[in-house]
Amino acid sequence: MRRLQDKVAIVTGAASGIGQGTAELFAEEGARLVLVDRDAAGLETTAGRLRAAPHSPSAPGAGGAPVITVAGDVSQAATSERVVQSALAAYGQIDVVFNNAGIMPYGDLSGFSEALWDEVQAVNVKGMFLMCKAVIPHMLARGRGSIINTSSVMATLTEPGYEAYTTSKAGVQGLTRALAVSYAEQGVRVNAVCPGWVDTPLNRKVAEDLGGLDKLYPIIKRQQPQGRMASTREVAYAVLFLASDEASAVTGSLLYVDGASSAAI
Repeated sequence: MRRLQDKVAIVTGAASGIGQGTAELFAEEGARLVLVDRDAAGLETTAGRLRAAPHSPSAPGAGGAPVITVAGDVSQAATSERVVQSALAAYGQIDVVFNNAGIMPYGDLSGFSEALWDEVQAVNVKGMFLMCKAVIPHMLARGRGSIINTSSVMATLTEPGYEAYTTSKAGVQGLTRALAVSYAEQGVRVNAVCPGWVDTPLNRKVAEDLGGLDKLYPIIKRQQPQGRMASTREVAYAVLFLASDEASAVTGSLLYVDGASSAAI
């Protein structure tokens, strides 16, 4: 079943990691895509692969997915405005938004600069606000739409050095619930996914800093009872469910994809 057949989906942070994995799954499910990232080169690599791949693994003769790209910083209102304008010009509608772009700097609070704190909040929270602000009027006009935001298990369970990130991801949860309540009657659904450890380039870099994956896995096993990182594909399936009509009664929810991290002592 192609759950996003002919739907138009915006995916931010699509150059790598969860955004890239979700864009790939959305394409397989029939979506027409608008991919967004400030990494222009990585964005075009993702888009090029999707344009060249079959629409669906079950249809090897099919053409590639319809994809347009917008390179830009989601913390700037001009970016969200360009994204919406580009989506409407190319496809005439917007059905799904996956607000996934984010940054995760580490540092002791005593040495954490005000500028870096502001950047984390601007990218991780303000960027989602701006995209929602730009896209919701179009969804309201059509009487339907699904927005999925990427929060994190670290919104509520954290560790030293991530004060800025934890604050931002808690803010994402608050924004998600508030928007869901505001627009529930008008047909616009707003939910969030909350991943734990996921096998992304960002976490591969964490492993490198620790001296290799063999140094990281004991930490993962201690924090994530499932004992492994989730794949970006596994997170993408959660996003796909929330984006699809199968989740028509789901709004204001936080879906944890964390290998039982949030359930553990």
